[in-house]
Amino acid sequence: MKIQVVAALLCLIVFLHSEGKPQGKGRYKSKAKYNYKLSGERYGYYDQENTCKKCKAPCKTLPTTCPEEYTKLTNQSISPNCYLFGGNNTENETDWPVANAICTSTPGAYLWIPDSREEAEAVLVKFDIYDILSEFDILTGANNLADANSYVYAGTNEPFDNNNLPFGTLVTSDSTNNISKGCFELEWDVNKQLFQWDPDFCTGEEEAYICEFPIAQICD
Repeated sequence: MKIQVVAALLCLIVFLHSEGKPQGKGRYKSKAKYNYKLSGERYGYYDQENTCKKCKAPCKTLPTTCPEEYTKLTNQSISPNCYLFGGNNTENETDWPVANAICTSTPGAYLWIPDSREEAEAVLVKFDIYDILSEFDILTGANNLADANSYVYAGTNEPFDNNNLPFGTLVTSDSTNNISKGCFELEWDVNKQLFQWDPDFCTGEEEAYICEFPIAQICD
């Protein structure tokens, strides 16, 4: 009898404690997701991973104008980003650590991350690099300074895979030894009409460089 009374009291306590409260976690999850979507819509974007996927206005997560001395490509459909050409004469050429420091001195900027042949060609033409330097040999952000066994891009830590290049080819001469040297340059081979990625030492080799500044696209 005592057991039954205790059980009844426990049931009553549980009922009174839960009375009037919403039941189920699903309602809260749904509401939170809905509010997040409204918040995204309010600020002009929906998708955090791809902020330009459904923009109704300039994307809010990136700047929309270039820093001083930076400029956009002539064809901004190739890339909306801003670029700075460093090394427009031999006196301004430098090694990788100095170039990296110059780029990152502008908050948000980093050593160039060439994504496509079209972008590389547009940069080459925009700054008339080949005519100025009689060559196209540009430092990129790809380096293995933090981990000798893997390359990443400085500033973003995105992986760089020399076995799966975004475009172009790997310089084959002495590539087995060069691959561990630390930093990658992007070169233009006039005779072969192709871009080549050249692993080289980060210090002691002075080259031209490109700084890149990410900027928002104007979304449809």
